[in-house]
Amino acid sequence: MPLDSKERYIQNFIDISEGKYQYYGVNISEFNIKDLEKFCHLLGKDTPVIIGTRDSIGILKHCVGRNWDKHIINFNHEFNLSHDFRDYIRHITHKDMELNIDFKDLENSFTSTKILPFFRNITPVDCEEILPHNALETMERLATKFNFNPPKNKTYFQNYEFKGYLRYILPLVLYANEKDPIFSLEKSVEETPLDRENSFVFIINVNTEPNEDHKNIFKELSQDPISKNLGVYVKKEDLKRIDKEFYAKIKAYLSEFIAEIIRVTKEAEEKILKEKDVLAYLKKHKDISLQFKQMCDEELKYFKQNHPDLVNSWHYYKEFEKLCESFKEK
Repeated sequence: MPLDSKERYIQNFIDISEGKYQYYGVNISEFNIKDLEKFCHLLGKDTPVIIGTRDSIGILKHCVGRNWDKHIINFNHEFNLSHDFRDYIRHITHKDMELNIDFKDLENSFTSTKILPFFRNITPVDCEEILPHNALETMERLATKFNFNPPKNKTYFQNYEFKGYLRYILPLVLYANEKDPIFSLEKSVEETPLDRENSFVFIINVNTEPNEDHKNIFKELSQDPISKNLGVYVKKEDLKRIDKEFYAKIKAYLSEFIAEIIRVTKEAEEKILKEKDVLAYLKKHKDISLQFKQMCDEELKYFKQNHPDLVNSWHYYKEFEKLCESFKEK
């Protein structure tokens, strides 16, 4: 979307006016938009607003504890059986980094003061409410409140949006052709050009309920619980046409690839910063803690006044408040 408020408003107006969908929502997730205040004013003070929120220490962890450079890496999402899939594995391997808090960058994540003053019909949705065990129920509740159809695809809500760095390589499309040599970790081969027209197509993507024409074969490749997040889809008609011996070779290639995805994703989940790590860092850096507390005091005004139970449920933020009190006492 354009980063100019006038252009964005025009684009939103055109999209809504086309009437393609029964329900519409205007998403505001960037805050470096020119004249954002004017854009919010034009939306109208009584427009229903759903705002996602979270324990402030959790937001801080998310901002400073991940390799955010991964989302800007460009690579080819299409490959064949000769491709060395470690090329993709490198993209989702976590790199250790020094914790650094840039308050200017944080302004794009602590945003309620930029948005909420323009509206009065506000519904906060806490991150806890959209975790896999709560997400479907939350969406059904919001559907009742805002009069849209409740979701039908229950599988989609079992996914974690941020599972390691998986989201930055998906979807991937394998073109499987019998003429191609097959790469393995034990045997490198010369990579051959893609032949899209004469190949069977396998799509690696987030786990969702496939359409009637496709089958998810992930559990033929691995029994790992990551199947809740990841699927491998192929046309049912193609499964009938693939030679059994060739299909076994395709599955062997994909099984090895999936095993590597699982390995580095688990490593990333272990190494990515946790809330307790952020608190340990803040405990050692008084000035940064007090500056962050000042930012949170502004950010959380609306929530403390209107949803105190929500703020009181944030375990790590309450620990952070105690830490700041101890700094003041000293």
